[in-house]
Amino acid sequence: MNVDMQTENNKNPESNQTKDQTATEGAAHAGASAVDSDEGADLQDEKIRSLEEEVQDAKDKYLRTLAEMDNMRRRQERERQDLLKYASEKLLQDLLPVLDSFEKATLAGGAEAGNAIVEGIRMVHKQLTHVLENNGLKAVESVGKPFDPNLHQAIQRIDDDGVEQETVKDEFQRGYTLNGRLIRPSMVSVLVPSKAGPG
Repeated sequence: MNVDMQTENNKNPESNQTKDQTATEGAAHAGASAVDSDEGADLQDEKIRSLEEEVQDAKDKYLRTLAEMDNMRRRQERERQDLLKYASEKLLQDLLPVLDSFEKATLAGGAEAGNAIVEGIRMVHKQLTHVLENNGLKAVESVGKPFDPNLHQAIQRIDDDGVEQETVKDEFQRGYTLNGRLIRPSMVSVLVPSKAGPG
């Protein structure tokens, strides 16, 4: 019986070789599948990383756009507030000479208590001043105050030993601010500390 099997094996040497080849190919295929699955996993990881980067970029762009829109909204709100606050600036600037004329008229009228015209002018001046103050207009205090180039315009400088810093002496035209913004500087004379040292 052993002889028969041996004879049969000898008869089919191609069959044994085919079995060996199939086994070898199966092992090679299994190895190739393992390599393919590693490459597939690497590709998948790379795709995931790429998608994560895209998501992060989109998120960054969204946050930047949101911040820009918020800044734009705030800027527009600030501009709207400024527009409301200073909308009457041109009108008030046009009214300042009228206010100046009223002040001159009350000074020219003197201190006559019984003069009805002077009293009428004073009342109208007071009323006009009150209306303008309610709309944000405020007179700049000048006489006796330290000279401030942001508020005062010096048209005369006088050397004086009695002052230690530049001080407003006289006011020739009153200055005004509108809601804290200067719309007309005060025209003033300024006392300046004398430069002459001890001789």
